[in-house]
Amino acid sequence: MIPRISFPVRPAFGLALSAMVLLSGCEQVTRLTGLAGLTDTVPASEPQLVGPELLRVSIPTIEAQATLGPVARQGDVTVWQTLDGTTLSFRGGSLIATRGLGDDLMSADVAGRLEMLRNARGAEESGYYPHIRSYLDGEDRTVFRSYQCRHVPQAHTGADPDGALRRINELCVSPTDRFTNVYWLDRSGTMVRSRQWISPKVQYMETSRVPR
Repeated sequence: MIPRISFPVRPAFGLALSAMVLLSGCEQVTRLTGLAGLTDTVPASEPQLVGPELLRVSIPTIEAQATLGPVARQGDVTVWQTLDGTTLSFRGGSLIATRGLGDDLMSADVAGRLEMLRNARGAEESGYYPHIRSYLDGEDRTVFRSYQCRHVPQAHTGADPDGALRRINELCVSPTDRFTNVYWLDRSGTMVRSRQWISPKVQYMETSRVPR
């Protein structure tokens, strides 16, 4: 049986897709990232899952939590969906797009981040790498925001208390703002848990893989 998956949120943030997401700004971004059709919000319905795994997600700022199922895959991109049609898209465990949260992340270039996660070791600190994100403004225009990010080592250890997971902190800065993402990887390098920035209004999202 497929579990009931949805985001119970405050009415002010409703889960219906804003009309602006479906207009030209969204189309431009998805063409640029090669993800046309994958990152769109879909009508509220029973998701047709493409795998048995589940993803538990909470967004403290909007008091939302849900367990999502995978509904599409293309290369290393996986799209997870709620019953409400809200979708979260990840590349290698790194968030690249959201639809249906209101202040959505339209796209994100995470090539530098994925390289950092592959190479991060212990307390070593990486150099900076670029990270570009896109959003829609109030006039449905695509706005790009550029950050410089780097791996920030832990003060003592990068592992969970039980030693099973390795914690990696990532600091991203721009002339106007900054955020810190946290990733927990298992021994194979698979992202098991994370705390990732979505947008100024939605802020952080926390994810964890549900054991099969």
